[in-house]
Amino acid sequence: MEPVDLLWLGGLALGTVGLCASQGLGLTRSWGRAIGRALLQLTAVGSLLALVWAAPSPGSLAIALGGLWGLAVVSAHQQMGQRWPQLLPWLVGGLLGAGLLASLPVVLLVLRPGQWFEPRVWVPVGAVVLGAAANGAAIAGEQAMMAARSHRNDIEQRLSLGATAQQAIAPHRRAALRSALVPTLNGFTSAGLFTLPGLVSGALLAGMDPLMAVSVQLLVMVAAALAVSVGALVVSWGAGRLCFDPIAQRLR
Repeated sequence: MEPVDLLWLGGLALGTVGLCASQGLGLTRSWGRAIGRALLQLTAVGSLLALVWAAPSPGSLAIALGGLWGLAVVSAHQQMGQRWPQLLPWLVGGLLGAGLLASLPVVLLVLRPGQWFEPRVWVPVGAVVLGAAANGAAIAGEQAMMAARSHRNDIEQRLSLGATAQQAIAPHRRAALRSALVPTLNGFTSAGLFTLPGLVSGALLAGMDPLMAVSVQLLVMVAAALAVSVGALVVSWGAGRLCFDPIAQRLR
């Protein structure tokens, strides 16, 4: 954007803050901090991506994707309120596996960039896939751990009747998985009805053909759904194991 465009950006931000202030909502400072933080974060990300774009290489791509993966792990851990530090290794492995399984076929077999390490393709796909997987894994992990506490009597009763640890917690783990997948399922249901998804909007602004933009969006949405499923499955399974003692005969 040109410098004068930044003035319009500032004017829109001031308009939002002013409307909230006029209604006495008490959100003036919160809006100011949020807008300032978004500006700093997006500027930093844009500057880093510009460097990666300017000198594409396997090394710079690995750094960019590694950064996205690390941010996804931190985001998922924070979303759980950092109450379950023992789930962190499962988050690390689950999000790594989810990101690779969902992104590799999309980029290498469908989008097929001229250079396999083209960051303009890998980074947007990886960001969407890992973001969705982080959200699903966090929900599944937290729900599974909480279920082990709130349904302790039910699980221990199943154990006393001869069920294995995984059989005893299976109904509650399935409920956690359903909770993790519902937001993604709802995203498919509402796609194109109320708002245009982010990738479609960006592609249209960049001049891409609308049908091509929609095809890419659907492709990435399906990849994200796979990533959510894999990440949630790994983390919920890990949570199920962590809930029991080493010999899996009773809850911790």
